[in-house]
Amino acid sequence: MILESRPATIIAAKYAELPFPALAPMQEFAFDLGITATDTPLLLEGVVFQAFHDHQLVFEERWPGTVLQQKLGDLDLSVAPGTGVALRAIHFLVHGYQDLTEVHVTVLVTPKGAAGVTQGELTIPVHYHENLTDLHFPGAGAWWAIQGNDWTDRHKQEVFSQTYAMDFVKLGEESAFFRGRGAEVEDHYSWNQPVHAAAGGKVAFVIYDMPDLAPGAMPDPRMFRDDPRRMLGNAVAISHGNGEFSYYACLQQASLAVREGQVIRRGALIGAVGNSGLTPGPHLHFHLMNGPNPFIDQGLPAKFSHFSAGGQYFDRPITIPSRMIVIGAGQAQALASAPGEE
Repeated sequence: MILESRPATIIAAKYAELPFPALAPMQEFAFDLGITATDTPLLLEGVVFQAFHDHQLVFEERWPGTVLQQKLGDLDLSVAPGTGVALRAIHFLVHGYQDLTEVHVTVLVTPKGAAGVTQGELTIPVHYHENLTDLHFPGAGAWWAIQGNDWTDRHKQEVFSQTYAMDFVKLGEESAFFRGRGAEVEDHYSWNQPVHAAAGGKVAFVIYDMPDLAPGAMPDPRMFRDDPRRMLGNAVAISHGNGEFSYYACLQQASLAVREGQVIRRGALIGAVGNSGLTPGPHLHFHLMNGPNPFIDQGLPAKFSHFSAGGQYFDRPITIPSRMIVIGAGQAQALASAPGEE
């Protein structure tokens, strides 16, 4: 039996401070687990997850076969030789009083013809990342974080690059994010909104030729040309020179105002909000990575500064949780940064 995790090293997020009072510090992480049978048919019996701070057990959770059936959507838990199963988007939210150093996974199986249960074990290192780049909120006016980078975010279905991705929609009249039925992209207040660089750096990656779709329309798979990066539509990745890359996606076709290799300042116009890629409607997708390529480079927890929320103004980086309404200062505030900043 072969056990593998994706990613091989977990990057966990800690939420010690939020824009609103929190009951306790929390932390979360997500990963995929692959279980492969080598030369003997296996029957999955259960999985045990344990998280440690050095040698101290922080939490433990056991998934019996009935839970695995629900997770896999299949009552048959047998694994034929040379094949495997993937437990996708395994996600845990635990208290943040103790940092985790590793996650230990034990998989219990019954090999065909064996008298009893045997087990395989996998240890996954856990690291934490504290933002090195001061990311100013990239939009102006009122935006609703329909998905923040916290435990309610469905981006965690893709655990490698988008674990901590965020989606924002612009709010208009009566705090709605579209007019009428929202059947046309022009009905959405996010549509054509300018997107500005949250921090200066060098443009490392650009996709510009993806068409904008009607809200709710499914894209033709041929658009992706066997390149999964195109699933996020028109996009720009900016290297901040410290191992962090900010990624802006689902942008409007032909709206991009930057090119690969260009060095830009914080507040520079990147493009406009569109509805390109695999998207339900016009919105701004943002995430932070340790490289410029989604689905290849690993996602990082992100914090923003220079925005208002809940009647407070935050001039220092802080987590924006899901469903929070934030007021961005916009380009004028961003361009007021120190002279010569890149």
